[in-house]
Amino acid sequence: AASDMHSATLAIDEFLDDLSNWYIRRSRRRFCKSTHDLDKHTAYATLYHVLVKLIKLLAPLTPFVTEMMYQNLVRAVQPTAYDSVHHCDWPEVDIAAVQSTLLDQMALTRQVTSLGLGARSTVNLKVRQPLAKALVHVRDGQETLSEAFTAIVADELNVKTLQFVADEAILLRFEVLPNSKLLGPRFGAQFPQVRAALSALDPAAVVHQVQAGSPLVVTLDGEDIELTSEEVLIRTHPAAGLAVATEKGVTVAVDTTVTPALRTEGLARELVRRLQVMRKDAGFNIEDRIVTYCLAEGELAEAVATWAEYIKAETLSLDLVTAAAPSESYCETHTIEGATITLGVQRHV
Repeated sequence: AASDMHSATLAIDEFLDDLSNWYIRRSRRRFCKSTHDLDKHTAYATLYHVLVKLIKLLAPLTPFVTEMMYQNLVRAVQPTAYDSVHHCDWPEVDIAAVQSTLLDQMALTRQVTSLGLGARSTVNLKVRQPLAKALVHVRDGQETLSEAFTAIVADELNVKTLQFVADEAILLRFEVLPNSKLLGPRFGAQFPQVRAALSALDPAAVVHQVQAGSPLVVTLDGEDIELTSEEVLIRTHPAAGLAVATEKGVTVAVDTTVTPALRTEGLARELVRRLQVMRKDAGFNIEDRIVTYCLAEGELAEAVATWAEYIKAETLSLDLVTAAAPSESYCETHTIEGATITLGVQRHV
């Protein structure tokens, strides 16, 4: 029998991206909790279940690495298990376990997150910089997100609140223009009439049609003419103080106003990132408790003072000392947003 390894590999590659960049990344805090509570156990049990099923799926494609993983994951803890992954049955889909509402909510969560990150990037706002809010418009007929998924998006976009709005016009306005390179040669002297016909249409309705891939119909001298999505240009104009991205009936806007308090919090997050890298460069173990030293100026000093507890918690620092680091510590000097800070990290004994 013929096999289609290419299609299978593409499907599994997409799944691995979901597993790594969404489930594992989003669950890092659950894995790293110091107490063995039910939530931590559930996170590990879910990952274990997925990995065991995955190596059974991958076994015909990558027989050696999956065999090694099987011996480590299964045989090492289940002496009664089959001797080899290649003795196991092929996994079957459990239709009863599929929760379509949950899948739809997660798909919308990821779409809103992707658009929000895209909106941030258009105005060069790093994700580490907290923002006040994000606003979301979902076209009629689509559900908004439950509280749990709203919290995920707010965390991913690093915004304090996430609000759903009914009126897309609050976020942006659309401008529909003819693609002159394509429509000029097609209509010649009638091109100005085509432009006028396009400008008379409801821009939001045009955008929805174009995003759906439907042809656009305009009336020219009493005759209906079809225009393809490539023959129409759509420009978006965000409302004041917002950065906006839109796709497939979903529009996401982020508030671009960075208040002094938000800026200070952003600097604290940047400091945490630098300290995490320093922990790694100093050769510390991930669970090591440390003492952190810092000498800062200006806004950086304010960020350290205001967000000291947050910085300590995120970097596993038992103490955050405002002083020069001792000679035996690992020390670096950084310039952040034009201000200088000297950081030192030392393993706590």
